[in-house]
Amino acid sequence: MTFADFVRLSRAYVWVLIGCTILGALLMIAKTTRDPVLYSATASGLVRVGNAESAGEEQGNNQVAEDKANLYAFLVSKTPVAQEVVDELGLDVPPSAIAGRFSATVDASVNSITISAIGTTPVEARDLANAVVDAVVVVAEDVDGANLARIIPLEEAQLPGAPFTPDYERAAMKGAIGGLGLAYAFLIARRLIDRRVRSAKHVEEATGAAVLGVIPKEEVLGRTHRGVRGDLGRAAEAFRQLRTNLRFVDVDNEPRKIVVTSALPGEGKSTVSANIARLVAQAGTKVLLIDADLRRPMIATTFEIDGAVGLTQALAGDVEVKDVIVDSGMTNLSLLPAGRIPPNPSELLGSLRMKQLIDELAEEYLVILDAPPLLPVTDAGLLSAFCDGALLVQASGKTHIEQSQHCRRILDQVGSRLLGVVLNKAPVKGANAIVYGGGYGGYGGGYKSEYKSVEVYSTAGKGRRRKPAKAEKAEKAEKSEKAGKS
Repeated sequence: MTFADFVRLSRAYVWVLIGCTILGALLMIAKTTRDPVLYSATASGLVRVGNAESAGEEQGNNQVAEDKANLYAFLVSKTPVAQEVVDELGLDVPPSAIAGRFSATVDASVNSITISAIGTTPVEARDLANAVVDAVVVVAEDVDGANLARIIPLEEAQLPGAPFTPDYERAAMKGAIGGLGLAYAFLIARRLIDRRVRSAKHVEEATGAAVLGVIPKEEVLGRTHRGVRGDLGRAAEAFRQLRTNLRFVDVDNEPRKIVVTSALPGEGKSTVSANIARLVAQAGTKVLLIDADLRRPMIATTFEIDGAVGLTQALAGDVEVKDVIVDSGMTNLSLLPAGRIPPNPSELLGSLRMKQLIDELAEEYLVILDAPPLLPVTDAGLLSAFCDGALLVQASGKTHIEQSQHCRRILDQVGSRLLGVVLNKAPVKGANAIVYGGGYGGYGGGYKSEYKSVEVYSTAGKGRRRKPAKAEKAEKAEKSEKAGKS
């Protein structure tokens, strides 16, 4: 995962991250409320050994004092010291219950020892800290059997002003960091183990073919007419780019028979085939769009034509193919619907008659076949074997990388050529947005005026053309002048 991916992930799930951070802080605060209220007091002193009369003795005493200070620090949290404290203060608790409340640190540079004690009240914490200072010396004498060192009080314990626990501020900080860390860990792990196609790089690595187009996710493409009426929204420029790239796949041998397929149903192959056929036809090429999905035909519904008679009847010899080719109502675009759904689609599509039919039609048209998905059935593989190539549609966030690889293997096995891949339904926002697809939002705004112009142009014939504003003003002025003269 790159830094850009991390930033995109953070922006996409910013509210989830904020929510987890707040939740972590609240949970830690709730947990901290159950902690006991405790106070801490600290007493310190200097460890000294004897009275040196020379520099050599002073150095030796300092070394002994350092050893004694370390011994005292070790003994502070032991039960014998706690027993001395209990006896001195007259406490009604077992020594083992308070031994863990004491701790000590040593500063070897000056042979000082700092002792801390924890109590349930400020007075108890202060008394325990002062008592430990004396008790540790007594226990040390019992341990080494010599009375060489003493602790000179440097700072007696004072009454603590506030408890050190529960510390709500620290708990909230720890909880917030923990919640944020867990949220990031979950999101990053989820992203790393995700095997679905998310970018053009994924597709190219899986199929070994170039991505000819990235179609952004657009609501209009999911409707019945699949955008063939021209209202493609932000996807308009993406389809134009796909049309351009398809023309330059092989300049010397331009494909005349193209199969459009996908790995699984629902990836948008019918949408892509219908719109690319329409746009190529707009560019001046005669196009025939054949509904070769004899299991789930969609072309008739998309273009709102009668699909009862079509390809299956032509293959069966019931009708001539020219009699079932339907005019789409768009310039240079003709349609061949699927016709009646047969019991043996694979046999029909893989027949010699189908090959001859496509070859004949390719002499007059650029033939685009909307074929079934590659993985569930063999129809698309059979068709692509005697066509110039296949255009593979992959849905971003749906198609798995292994499925893309399997599609490439199927096409290779039948000797078909993979012209390229179309990455469909690419999100333009969020963590999964295609890097160069994120710009569609900006482009979309720039083309809004163009879409409006096209819409006005296409509907101009339905009513009286509105005159320009200047012409209207001139006409009104002329009428007023004539009325004044009369």
